[in-house]
Amino acid sequence: MSTCGRWPRWRPSSATTTPAWLSWRPAARGEKPLPELLAAYGKHTLERILVAAFGIISETGHGEMGPRLAELNADPQARLAFLLAEALRQQAVLAGDDLATAKHIGMSILGAVHAFTDADDSDALTLLRALRNEVLQSG
Repeated sequence: MSTCGRWPRWRPSSATTTPAWLSWRPAARGEKPLPELLAAYGKHTLERILVAAFGIISETGHGEMGPRLAELNADPQARLAFLLAEALRQQAVLAGDDLATAKHIGMSILGAVHAFTDADDSDALTLLRALRNEVLQSG
């Protein structure tokens, strides 16, 4: 893994391999289509990763919060990640239940997670599963 600026650069191991998560289908009746779920979980994941990367945690004091948020909002890579997440969410809404689109959205999200962490595919998938369970339990 090489670095670009302060973020590691990730390259997919194989763009032609169908990932295991693609065979997963929404189990609960009334659950949103897979592309929408992946985009929503990915957006939530990227936001959490970026906030943590800039040292913004629940214990961050009010005096520190402003400068850290300003740094986050000024960072071009962070802004691009937020833009990517929103673009994927918009694409997912139009995709419906299309699995090919779900695959591309999921691979984009995994790539973004890798860009901001040293997580491998297994770690990133574990994170996405945990977020799915968290969202389903809170809903």
